[in-house]
Amino acid sequence: MQDVAQLIASVLQVDPARLSDEDGVETLEQWDSLRIVLLASMIEVSYGLTLQSEEIDSLTSVRAVRAVLARHGVA
Repeated sequence: MQDVAQLIASVLQVDPARLSDEDGVETLEQWDSLRIVLLASMIEVSYGLTLQSEEIDSLTSVRAVRAVLARHGVA
């Protein structure tokens, strides 16, 4: 199972060491609506989850991604 930061970094094509929980659409230019959809797809494939549309819409920061995964029991 891929680390959350690694997964986000691969989708955004940034250095995972550069990411903090506060990073998201407000701080990273690459984090746009297309990347949110790609991130959702990668989460579903990597973790074997099915995300609801509200959850996909909420994938706007590292902290939010971690929260969605936590609700699905993925640490």
